[in-house]
Amino acid sequence: MHQSETKRLTDDGREYFAREFAALGLRFVPSVANFVLVHVGDGRTIFEAMLRKGVIVRALGGYNLPEWVRISIGTMEQNRQCIAALRDVLPARI
Repeated sequence: MHQSETKRLTDDGREYFAREFAALGLRFVPSVANFVLVHVGDGRTIFEAMLRKGVIVRALGGYNLPEWVRISIGTMEQNRQCIAALRDVLPARI
């Protein structure tokens, strides 16, 4: 029961992130895991800005991916908070 519910939440969260990233015009790596990689420009700056908003993502500079962050899939409420924070911290697009 717990495993199937966790899988459903993860699948739903992954689909939510894919829709939101597409709406924001962000490239991302399609995933089957409990996290997604998203191209944000300056991963370290986004990591720090998200942290100030209480949302933890992982900067991937140590993996030679300095323009990417890793976002873990959480509850739908956490996922929405993450996207709201990401919208706030992303540089304006022209």
